[in-house]
Amino acid sequence: MYFPRAKDRLFATFLLLCLFPILFICFLFYEEAQKAVFEQYQISSESHLKLADARLSLFIRGIQEDVDALAQNPLLLEHEQNIDSLRILFLQFAHMNSMVGNVHLLRDNRSIASLYPEEGWDAADRPITFYRETFSIEQNRVWLLGREDERGTRRSVYVAQKVKDREGKSGDLLLVEIKLGQLSSWIRTNFMAENSGMMMVSPTGRIMLDTNIDMIGRYLHALPDYEIISQAIRSATEKENRVLSFRQNGETFYAFHLVSPTNSNHYIEWIPGEGMNARLDRLKLILLVTIFLVVVFSAYVSHRLSNWIGQPIYTMVRATDSLLQGDFSIRVPIEGMEEITLLEKKFNQMAEQIQCLLCRERKYMRESLDQIVRSFYLAVEMKDPYTAGHTERVTNYALILYDHLDEEDRKQFSRDDLRYATLMHDIGKVAIPDRVLLKAGKLTDEEYGQMMRHSTIGADIVEQIKSLAHVSPGVRHHHERWDGRGYPDQLKGEEIPLMGRIIAVADTFDAMTTTRSYRHAMGFQEAYAEIVRCSQTQFDPRIVAVFQKAYRSGAWHERPLSYGGGKQQQTEGAMARHGG
Repeated sequence: MYFPRAKDRLFATFLLLCLFPILFICFLFYEEAQKAVFEQYQISSESHLKLADARLSLFIRGIQEDVDALAQNPLLLEHEQNIDSLRILFLQFAHMNSMVGNVHLLRDNRSIASLYPEEGWDAADRPITFYRETFSIEQNRVWLLGREDERGTRRSVYVAQKVKDREGKSGDLLLVEIKLGQLSSWIRTNFMAENSGMMMVSPTGRIMLDTNIDMIGRYLHALPDYEIISQAIRSATEKENRVLSFRQNGETFYAFHLVSPTNSNHYIEWIPGEGMNARLDRLKLILLVTIFLVVVFSAYVSHRLSNWIGQPIYTMVRATDSLLQGDFSIRVPIEGMEEITLLEKKFNQMAEQIQCLLCRERKYMRESLDQIVRSFYLAVEMKDPYTAGHTERVTNYALILYDHLDEEDRKQFSRDDLRYATLMHDIGKVAIPDRVLLKAGKLTDEEYGQMMRHSTIGADIVEQIKSLAHVSPGVRHHHERWDGRGYPDQLKGEEIPLMGRIIAVADTFDAMTTTRSYRHAMGFQEAYAEIVRCSQTQFDPRIVAVFQKAYRSGAWHERPLSYGGGKQQQTEGAMARHGG
């Protein structure tokens, strides 16, 4: 922004000094509000986790008491237990406890009785290895066993109790399976917030409960996404209950960490960062509205200043760019300060003079080029009077086709380029000997070969004119055929330049509708049908479709007049008799 006067610069400085404190206050307010939200989340999470810990402790104590009572059942003390009776007893026990999965009685004689038979518990599958986890309840400690051999499942732990015989000796071992996945769902459903996640990690670092069942039984420190939580657990004390953040699968989460005061288990509750940030939406809205109003006000003032001072200058710069790109019709409005309006007037005078000069120069160059082209094709018509008017008629037909092309095709070359190429498409005939060019009878093979050279000769002539060299492919290839049987290069399909494909249709149509020494001219409708019949063999089917469109629109119905001014001849010469 440009300020030509000191008071403008002072005003801008004052505006910035007002803007920065307002923005600072807004961001400070948001930071304090965010801190309050985190404190609220911490209080809420601590309440959830303490309640979950209390209910979990109550559950473990209740299941331990039930297992103790089951171990003292007289049926288990019998030396010869009935397997069916044991299963009925275990089934009744499982129905009373929804978290119980299976019940196993491991006898000291290596036999086993289970509520549901499972692989990996038979005597042949022994030994079975367990890891131990402790769970303290008041002054008591409950030992939870988990299988760590390859047949064990990470999602189950077992409450174990020795079964003593009538003499008080320990013999059999009673194992009651607790389904950790069901226990996690129970905790999650009854004691946690709807959009939060929760896990319980034992003092050994193993995940005992988790809302994601796949995580149960794994060691927390082995999971890279939980490195921050793992570090917090290793360094935690009972008083270090705090909110921390971590990333998992590219997403940010906020977590609250609680150490159980009774059993030293670690509880973590987390919510997605989006969930936490959603609580700040209203505050963000107020902050954004405030910032928006401040920015709009400053932008309005800046805009007014820049329009008053800078807009005329920017208009001059854009106009100068247009001049550099060749648009000499550009003019700038006279507005702004007196010094700027004087510059704008001078710019407009300069642009007007340059435009007049260039228009005059372009007109002269075009007239000169037209004269050169006209001189060339008139030279051919003077040498071969049978072709009088043919060049200009073919040019008019080609331009009609160009006008009916789609926009993408017209971008390949200009209308003037096609006009020049068509006017010079037979210029190579100046190099054909008169005995061949003007021969009335049928050409020999050698003479026909000489006649075929006119397209390459014409292209070579056009290439010598620098301003027309780019249209030489149209001259060279106007006798190529779509099926590859044309000349001079036997190109086929879209290998043939588009300009050549257009001239081929226009040239052939005029040849068929012009009287020859050996036949009368075809009618337009008859020639139209012949062009359509030769689609995909002699002519590009797409150009034929354009030809049909132009013909049906009426653009083709009036025969273009010759610029030659003389009487139309009866034949186009020997070349026409051979398809040229």
